[in-house]
Amino acid sequence: MTTMIRTILLSLLFISNTSAKSIHYDLSMSEPHTHLFEVEMRLEGARGTEVVALPVWTPGSYLIREYAKNVQDISARSEDDTILKIKKIDKNHWQVKGKGSQDIIVTYRVYAFEHSVRTSYLNADHALVVPASVLMYWQKNQRRKHHLHINMPDKWSEITTALEPFNKPGNVDFIAKDYDELVDSPLELGNQHVVNFEVLGKPHVMALYGASNYDDSVLISDFTKIIEAEAKIFSGLPYEHYSFIFHVEEGRGGLEHANSSVNFIRRWSFNDEKRYKSLLSLVSHEFFHTWNVKRIAPKGVASFDYDQENYLDELWMAEGFTSYYDELILQRIGHIDKDAYLDVLKDEINTLEKRPGKNHQSVAEASYDAWIKYYRSNEHSSNSTISYYNKGHLLGLLLDIKIIAATGGQKNLDDVMFNLNKDFALKNKGYTSDDVRKTCEAVSGLKLNTFFQDYVFGVEPLPYDEVFALAGLDLDSTEEKSSHLGINMRDRSGRIMITSVTENSPAWDAGLNVHDELVAIDGFRVKSVSPDYFREKVPGDRIICTVSRNGILQDLHLTVGFKPTSISELKQIEEPDENQKLVFEKWLGVPWLDESQDILFQE
Repeated sequence: MTTMIRTILLSLLFISNTSAKSIHYDLSMSEPHTHLFEVEMRLEGARGTEVVALPVWTPGSYLIREYAKNVQDISARSEDDTILKIKKIDKNHWQVKGKGSQDIIVTYRVYAFEHSVRTSYLNADHALVVPASVLMYWQKNQRRKHHLHINMPDKWSEITTALEPFNKPGNVDFIAKDYDELVDSPLELGNQHVVNFEVLGKPHVMALYGASNYDDSVLISDFTKIIEAEAKIFSGLPYEHYSFIFHVEEGRGGLEHANSSVNFIRRWSFNDEKRYKSLLSLVSHEFFHTWNVKRIAPKGVASFDYDQENYLDELWMAEGFTSYYDELILQRIGHIDKDAYLDVLKDEINTLEKRPGKNHQSVAEASYDAWIKYYRSNEHSSNSTISYYNKGHLLGLLLDIKIIAATGGQKNLDDVMFNLNKDFALKNKGYTSDDVRKTCEAVSGLKLNTFFQDYVFGVEPLPYDEVFALAGLDLDSTEEKSSHLGINMRDRSGRIMITSVTENSPAWDAGLNVHDELVAIDGFRVKSVSPDYFREKVPGDRIICTVSRNGILQDLHLTVGFKPTSISELKQIEEPDENQKLVFEKWLGVPWLDESQDILFQE
């Protein structure tokens, strides 16, 4: 190619880029107490018939949410104010017939009064904008730049978002390079408390809506430790700035974004040790997603289809490994000690092992079926499904210990995450479960085909004893056996209703059903969900349960069973060898100390 031709092509490319058309939004809330956002969307350079749409889901939350159900009063006009014909062509798409070469302007309102991290919310005090639920996209033009102008209510002064320009007081105009970036940038609007701080040379913002007893300096200190610990795994931060949005009111939950997160925390979480630890665990989890999911992305969500489910079987890694790290990071920064951390792992094991669904659904299947099962649980879910968060957490734990043992303490799961980031995130490639296996093998030198086949794609019992032994740990399941029926009950206005029945339990075998009212046991009236009479029973006793089913009394005979065994303690063994000590110390970053050494150290 000659220099002249190359120069002409570059000039044409420059002209094309500088004249590229954009999508412009005006977002207003003139009467915020009505919970209605007002949106004006300009399709710059529209020609002829165009289609606009609202997504049916938002990335990071794997459930079809049908955001279009909240749209009302939609209309369209040309830039000379000629009314244009607009009609809905399916559940979330609208077709507009444009006028010649004039821009198309679409206006509509969105009702926003569902308070969650994945839905928009507007009231007289503030607004949380989840863009996928409010801002439509222009079909076939999602790669264009998107401009957003916000018309704030007079008494509101703060906008918190990761959109550019970042964190400029008084700014109400923002830009996203494409629709994906817009969707990935929630906004908090109102008079939230804003805290600015710097970590590793980069600016961070913490925006807290809701009064509480938090201390800015304490939050900055603890958040900084989490950010630094997680950045160390990946050798730095992958963004130029980051925004934490907090709703300090009720509930607990979060949703990750590339340069921000939205978190809901209980109001009085800051001076309560257990609740504050839960808050930091949430922050640790959502922040770890900055890499795992938002950059180290499964192939199923490497690009988004906003009109339907995006199926993937890697959530066991995307969410599960993130769940493993959220508590491990707190242990690394010293917020929880070794014994408290081992208790966390014990609880994770018991959560999986008491769930009959572990025998029926693999963690890969749980990932793939998140869209139809995880977020749509019913009374039978515990018998047929598992959580990819829970089992994925345990798989991360087991692989971490196996890698440390196989490499003599030279490598661990951090190296797997670093390599996945290097080989996939930094190359803009999506990964598969097989890629995770190959990376673990490359780091550890182990052959893991059977491990993945049995525990990721199969339902074989996890090899706790074998793997924990590598780190000098033992599972103690000795506990007093107690009586068990296998039902959960709820008191509903004095009626004791069965809400779930455990598979293969005495109640299951006897035919007790969900929605049965448990009226009596052996003729004695049941008045609570923990009947006094049943406390006298021991495994092997025969009893008669009288239930009301559809208004008809029935007597069902059953044999009282044993309550399933659970792990009571995950503890260090008494006489570890040097390899076990090495694995333990590399894993947790603390010296091996037995009970006598603990006492000596304290003295």
